[in-house]
Amino acid sequence: MDFQEGVRARLIANSAVKAIVAARVSWMARAKGAPLPAITLQVISDPRPAHLKGLEGARSTRVRCDCWAESYGAALALARAAIATLTPPASIGGKRFGNAQVAGQQDLSEDLGSGSFIHRQAVDFIIRHVGD
Repeated sequence: MDFQEGVRARLIANSAVKAIVAARVSWMARAKGAPLPAITLQVISDPRPAHLKGLEGARSTRVRCDCWAESYGAALALARAAIATLTPPASIGGKRFGNAQVAGQQDLSEDLGSGSFIHRQAVDFIIRHVGD
């Protein structure tokens, strides 16, 4: 299992997250008109530390986790569930994750017109892991 599959699998496997989004966790884009709440993920930076013998096995990848919902409270509850899921160390499908840090969280929204809003909590994680 690679890093992206592992992050998504961790979120979907968590009962609190799954109760809110079912399997609506995707990388990069949310399908237009797809039901809410949902999570989208995006790698912001993925440095590859190296030493004289080549690349190190462990690294820290910055991931943006956007938690989308129809209300501010629902987006915030989803962000809290995602934080509780991704910050502790874990292994899933043979992929090992170390402790993650929350590097920042923002309140955002998207105006759909006609007074409709989608609320979004953008949470940036620094996720320590081994391998791709």
